[in-house]
Amino acid sequence: MAAAGQEEDQDQDAIGGKKVINRTFLSLSQITALSEQNVEGVQKKLEEFLNFKQLKTSLKEAILLDYYTAGFWWAKEMNFNLIQLSGFMDLLNFLLENLSDKHMTLGDNLKELGKAMAGIGQTDSERSGDLNFFSIEQAKAIIDYLNIRYLFLQDLLFLI
Repeated sequence: MAAAGQEEDQDQDAIGGKKVINRTFLSLSQITALSEQNVEGVQKKLEEFLNFKQLKTSLKEAILLDYYTAGFWWAKEMNFNLIQLSGFMDLLNFLLENLSDKHMTLGDNLKELGKAMAGIGQTDSERSGDLNFFSIEQAKAIIDYLNIRYLFLQDLLFLI
């Protein structure tokens, strides 16, 4: 298995040598492996990739696995390509970190999401956001999805 840095370099080469987003939650090779699975396979692979060892006894791990599995499956059903799947998973992780580590409100998180999505639908020279590989329609669907999941996740994280 390649070292993390080597895998990231290979992933960047696979998308034309450009880093697509500033954060990388899962490598492109991991996203590819997930995209080849059914929903149960996605869950098993994510459990492995996230190094969850106490899934049967840890409510936190179970909630996080559900959060990422549901998110990945939703994006896959939206027919996102590999780069879009990767960017969406980065977004899920980014928003979760904002909630759990920084205790950001939904409003503040939506502002961060808006910054990340700034420039969607504009020409290459006008773009300023990280997620310019989504269409305007996809961006709207993502915002709707994240609004629903965020409120659910906020309630669940309060329990753990």
